[in-house]
Amino acid sequence: MALRPTSVAFTFLIGALAALPPLSIDLGLPALGLLQDALDTTHAQAAATLSLFLAGFGVSQLFMGPFSDRYGRRPVMLAGLSLYALAGLGCALAPNIEVLLGMRLLEGIGAAGGTTLAMAVVRDCFEGQAGRVKMSHVSMVITIAPIIAPTLGGLLLVFGEWRLIYAVLG
Repeated sequence: MALRPTSVAFTFLIGALAALPPLSIDLGLPALGLLQDALDTTHAQAAATLSLFLAGFGVSQLFMGPFSDRYGRRPVMLAGLSLYALAGLGCALAPNIEVLLGMRLLEGIGAAGGTTLAMAVVRDCFEGQAGRVKMSHVSMVITIAPIIAPTLGGLLLVFGEWRLIYAVLG
């Protein structure tokens, strides 16, 4: 069943894809100290999980748009989201900080597939006023994500350790 671009479900899906970076960063904030202790690492290395995610996300945005223009939105988005999911599971299973840092870099690269292409899909489906309205709805979801993510991350820690956060992201 295909989603109609005018539906609320479409807006939620596109908003969720665009909100991957703030969710991926802020969901794990409450667990940084636990991660540091569990992997017997320094605060700087634990914080580097955020920096490497952002580095992967930032650089890969330069390539996602052109790749999607050449190969199509769907295959590039699915490849990015698959990389994101696999890297998220890799983060959850990381035996040490080095593996976690590598997985976070890959997770950032994958997240760009969802975020960058979500905006491109809105531009492809809508023009003029309708496009501005849909983009504002998607922006609202993006704005809410970093507000609720630390609380959701804290709630996940009630049910499990820091690895649960990355498993949920994956």
